Amino acid sequence: MKKLLIILSVFFIGFACDVDYENSPNSITVPPTSGLLNGATKRVADDLYDQWFSGRFTQVVMQYWTQTAYADEDRYVFRESQRETWEDFYYNLESYRKIIALNTDEETKGTMLAYGANENQIGVARILMSWVFNIMADTWGDIPYYSYGSDNANFQALAVADADEEILAPKYATQQEIYADILSELQSAAQMMDASKKGMEGDNIYHGDVDAWKRFANSLRLRIAVKIQDADPGLAESHINSAISAGVIASNNDNADFEYEANALNGAPMYRAYNVDKRTDFALGHSFVELLKGDNLVHGSEIVVQNPFEGISDPRLPIYAQPNSEGTIIGMPSVTSSAESQVISWRSLPGDAIINTPDFEQPILEYPEVCFLLSEVNNWDQEWYEKGTRASMENWGVSAEEIDAYIAQLPAASEETVLTQKYIALYMDPHTAWAEYRRTGYPEFIIKPGTTYTARGVSGDVEYTFTSLIDGMTDLPKRLQYPDFERTLNGKNRTEAVSRMSNGDALNSPLWWDK
Repeated sequence: MKKLLIILSVFFIGFACDVDYENSPNSITVPPTSGLLNGATKRVADDLYDQWFSGRFTQVVMQYWTQTAYADEDRYVFRESQRETWEDFYYNLESYRKIIALNTDEETKGTMLAYGANENQIGVARILMSWVFNIMADTWGDIPYYSYGSDNANFQALAVADADEEILAPKYATQQEIYADILSELQSAAQMMDASKKGMEGDNIYHGDVDAWKRFANSLRLRIAVKIQDADPGLAESHINSAISAGVIASNNDNADFEYEANALNGAPMYRAYNVDKRTDFALGHSFVELLKGDNLVHGSEIVVQNPFEGISDPRLPIYAQPNSEGTIIGMPSVTSSAESQVISWRSLPGDAIINTPDFEQPILEYPEVCFLLSEVNNWDQEWYEKGTRASMENWGVSAEEIDAYIAQLPAASEETVLTQKYIALYMDPHTAWAEYRRTGYPEFIIKPGTTYTARGVSGDVEYTFTSLIDGMTDLPKRLQYPDFERTLNGKNRTEAVSRMSNGDALNSPLWWDK
């Protein structure tokens, strides 16, 4: 019962101690919007990029990493706690909704000017809501959705605290409705923000830089529009063109990164996982290391998957990974049981910049990704392809000489080379890489269920076959299943959403844009 009450209060109401700011605008219980922004965004970043939702889900699905113990997720058996990240996202979305409410209500909007111009606070909240809802729709598909700018009757999430009529069982909006509205929200949010007025306080991404927020909104719109272009070409093209015209992220100085603190309490999630929780469960994956080494995926002497960058050593590898106990970097085969100690002894941990840097700047959306998007929408443009590769390497501190030498060896821009370089650049943003794989099928340098490979290690070769623990899986998961508590709390609407999926509430039900 206690769990049920907690979920109800989090999912449908927001904060359990909701404030009556409408009747008492000067009350000390009115929350400062700077605190709402800071707290919610940190919690979202912690949830999205931590050892559970990232380390044991998207990192291993995309085979950047593999687990050295408890490796069920490598084989697509995900824990209920990972699916329950759903409620954490809604909890923090409610904070963004509160920011909007406090800056639109006549009784409180004047007081809120202490934390930034009303329109700039509303704009930031709308952009971050769009970011989170995009993550959720990419993960589950149809979900309860909220919009500031639309009166669509199907958008019923968060409709409790300020509504005349409480909605305790919100409808699941369709993905087509959600993505179209997110694009509209991002465009409107950027347009309403005024750089001549005070930016929002409590901002650990852009520190109140209004123009930077506009570029982020346009870049996120570009990411989403490209993603849906096979599902809705007309809508996608319109937003691709207008986002670029309005101005996207133009250098690494514009990157949307969440900045953590240089301490154990508020340090980056993977720093805390390794140095506070003492988890050493993650190692670089076999296929990813082979890709960066310029080697092919093989079975014995047979090439199973050709490396598009064969023979080219990537200088990011010694930054992305640490040498193992033998002084070399070797990727650990995915879906290897913890009993196979020979293979585990090969493991190379993620690099110091990732696990031993408390103030790691967690990527949300960065310039290299924008470059690769611009290459794609310009028919796999060579210049943007090279700019994206260079920008990624500069982000990770690769020397100019090494960058020049690497780029000089690259094959020409093509769908495969651009999207594979994009995958490499998205190393610490695996959720976006997962969406990209589902959309495009790249990189092809991914180990799929049912295929046998040879891993070349410290003490000899090991032959292994990727065997999913979930029947019917022939590729990477298409989505994550809904959390179990939705069956009880919102069963009718969940059932309706599941009926719209081709394979039901299953990992292999493709999303609307996954064509």
